[in-house]
Amino acid sequence: MGSATLSLLLLPTRLCLGLLSVLYWVLVYGTAVITACMLLARVACRGLRDPRGTCRWTVRTSVPACLRDPTLGTHGYLRCRSSGLRLHYVSKGDSRKPLMLLLHGFPENWFSWRYQLREFSVQFHTVALDLRGCGDSAAPSRLEEYTLEKLLDDIRDTISGLGHTSCVLVGHDWGGMLAWHFALERPDMVQSLVIMNAPHPASWLDAVLRQPSQLLRSGHVCFFQLPLLPEIALSMEDFKLVRSLLCGKRLGIRSKARQLSEAELEGYLYYLSQPGGLTAPLNYYRTLLSYTLYRHQDVGVPSMLIWAEADSVLVEGMSDGARPYSRGAAAVHRIPGCSHWVQQDQPETVNLLLWDFLLQRVRLQYQAPPPGGAP
Repeated sequence: MGSATLSLLLLPTRLCLGLLSVLYWVLVYGTAVITACMLLARVACRGLRDPRGTCRWTVRTSVPACLRDPTLGTHGYLRCRSSGLRLHYVSKGDSRKPLMLLLHGFPENWFSWRYQLREFSVQFHTVALDLRGCGDSAAPSRLEEYTLEKLLDDIRDTISGLGHTSCVLVGHDWGGMLAWHFALERPDMVQSLVIMNAPHPASWLDAVLRQPSQLLRSGHVCFFQLPLLPEIALSMEDFKLVRSLLCGKRLGIRSKARQLSEAELEGYLYYLSQPGGLTAPLNYYRTLLSYTLYRHQDVGVPSMLIWAEADSVLVEGMSDGARPYSRGAAAVHRIPGCSHWVQQDQPETVNLLLWDFLLQRVRLQYQAPPPGGAP
C-alpha cells in the first residue's frame, strides 16, 4: 500500500483527533474565562468594602515548627542527574527496605504525607518528595521546565538517587497524575501504583467530553491556565483562596479531628508566600493538561485508586474511568464523606487500604504490624 493511500485512509482519524483537541481546549479556556469572571466579581465586591485588606498578603519569614518536626523523618536533598536541580525530601525508615515514594499535589508539599510517613516507615523506606518548584525543592522560573518529560525524569532520578531501582509509587492530586504517567512510561520502576483522587489521564478527557458542564466543578484547573491572574487571585486577602481550598466548609478537610490547625496551614503557606512561590506549582496545571491525549493508555502494573466521594474539586464519575485502562490487577475504593485531601482527611482509612493492597502485592522481609499500630 502506497504512502499516499495510507495517508488518505488515516485522514478521517487525524481530522477527528484534531477536532477533538480543538473542542477540548475550547472547553478548557471557555471554563477558564467563566471562572475568572466569577472570581473577579467576588474580588471586586470585597475590594470595594476593604481595599487594603483585599490586596494584602504576607511573605512568611520563618519556617513553621511543623515542617521541622523530627518525628516525621529526616530531611535530605538529592541532585537530579537529568536536570541538575536539587530536590528536597523527607525520609523515614530503613533505606534497605523497599522504597515507598509519595508525590503530593497542589497547594501542598511533603507535609501532606505526615500520617503515611509515620505509618509505613516500619516496613518501607518511606520518602515524601517536594516536587520540582514546590516546598524546599529548586523552582525553575520558565514554563518549559515543567513539561511532563522533565517531571517524569525527576521521579526516575529520585528513585535511583535514593539507591533503589523501583518503588511503590503513591500520588495524590497532580502528584497522582504524574504517578499515572510514570507507570505508563516506566512500568519497570513501579512495583505497585496507588493513586488518590487523580483520574487516569484518558478518563479525565472522557469525562470532560461526555459532560462538559462538569468542567465548572474543576473550574480552578482551567482558571490556572491563564497567566498571572491566578497568582494574584490566590495571594489576595493573605491567601484566602488557598485557605478555603484546604480549610473551607465546601472544599476543605471534613473530618473535625483532622482539620488543619493554623500552624499546620502555615506549613503550606510558608513556601507559597515566597516570591514566585505560586507560579512554579501553577505551571504544573499549565503543562499537564496538554498531555490528556496520551499515546499510551494502558497501565500494566498492579494499581489501586482511592477516591474520596465528597471531593468538591474534581469532576464526578472519574473513579470508574481507570479500570478500562488497567491491564494489571486494579482495585477502586471509595471513601464516603471524605474531601479531596483524602490522605489527610481520613488517614486511618487510607492507611488500612494501603496495607491491605501492599501486603498482597509486595513481599516484605518482616511481618507487618497491625494496621494503625505503627509508632
